[in-house]
Amino acid sequence: MEERLTRTLDWLYSLEARGEIYKLERMENALALLGNPHRKLRVVHIAGTKGKGSVAAMLDAVLRAAGMRVGLYTKPHLVNLAERTRVDGAQMPARRMLEYIENLREVYDRAGLALTFFEFTVAMMFLYFAEEHVDIAIVETGLGGRLDSTNVVRPILSVITPIGFDHMEYLGYTIPAIAAEKGGIIKSEVPVVVGARDHEARATLSSIAAQRRSATRLVDRDYTFRSLAPEHRIDYQGLALSLKDVELGLAGPFQHENAAIALATVEELRAQGNPISEDAMRRGLREVCWPGRFDIVSRDPLVILDCAHNELSVSALLETISVELSPEVRPHLVFGCLASKQWQRMAAMLAPRVADVTLAKAKPKNPLDPEHLLPIFAAHVPTRVERDPLAAIERVVKETPPSEVVLATGSVYLIGEIYPYFLAGTGRRGLFPEAPA
Repeated sequence: MEERLTRTLDWLYSLEARGEIYKLERMENALALLGNPHRKLRVVHIAGTKGKGSVAAMLDAVLRAAGMRVGLYTKPHLVNLAERTRVDGAQMPARRMLEYIENLREVYDRAGLALTFFEFTVAMMFLYFAEEHVDIAIVETGLGGRLDSTNVVRPILSVITPIGFDHMEYLGYTIPAIAAEKGGIIKSEVPVVVGARDHEARATLSSIAAQRRSATRLVDRDYTFRSLAPEHRIDYQGLALSLKDVELGLAGPFQHENAAIALATVEELRAQGNPISEDAMRRGLREVCWPGRFDIVSRDPLVILDCAHNELSVSALLETISVELSPEVRPHLVFGCLASKQWQRMAAMLAPRVADVTLAKAKPKNPLDPEHLLPIFAAHVPTRVERDPLAAIERVVKETPPSEVVLATGSVYLIGEIYPYFLAGTGRRGLFPEAPA
């Protein structure tokens, strides 16, 4: 099966050359050919610039602790494609994924429908969740919201996390424009939880919600939280829920805000009649696992992998280093990012906070050539180029004294290429267990 799966995945990844086509009718047509599996699901739909994956993971953990069968769809993946689509914490089995790809390819070829890579994975996800009879499907958008391929659903609840600058070439160059695209997931008379604190984003999202008669739970108005950093704990106060000293399984002050958004989402789900106890909330938030987010994968030296890939997330990462370690800590940095990102700004933020830099080039998705970054970092600290991410991390880890810190960041794709280096010693092939075939 391995050879067949490799060939099939090679074909699927070849669809990335088609780029993205932002027309929801294509996705609707594709799902109609499968019997509209998305219409059989109770979906919590999540969009935002920062934190949507973490919020999705926290919500998944809480709902599973409450005894629900939960589907979770996030993107992009780190190590293998199957981890995007999980049920009860286990990723889609390889054999099942192979069957889906082969069968769907035949269906769409016969219909003359040439899907993009992302459209194809979304179709697989909806079909898998429907066939697995999940109680709730948590679905993260790919890009934006309004025209995202996941936005064919009629959710039971929409969630919008903090808004910032990212993917501006698609979403716009102002916060109101970006918020309007993210707010495209707000559906008529479907409640929405808004975690955005920027006043322009809040105003835009509140206006969209009002036009669509969608009840809104707004951060700092309908729910608040108090960070107990440096402890991984928060106090939460909502409209009908008050929790003190909630322990979080994810490190970093930025996760405190994400946990509050997740709890506001849970509070709305409870208001809709879903039985979720306070014990399930506490247990889920304590046990949640979300790889690649201030992820300590090794010690002696301490090695941290973080998927920060825009200005907002780099700022959160630097704050986390100060709180979790010390403001004086200067990591040995492995960095690589995409050409479409705010690479000058990210480099300028990181350069004064690191001891030295090794620049790498992750393969997928238009990576930035390291030579563009060299002068920015070299103006502050010793900087070199080691293009292959695995060679870069191996070299830096071997050269770093046991008492010091290694940090790899800049791109989800970079972290995805580095992660197997640390999995190799564990005997694991992926980040999550595989569901039974």
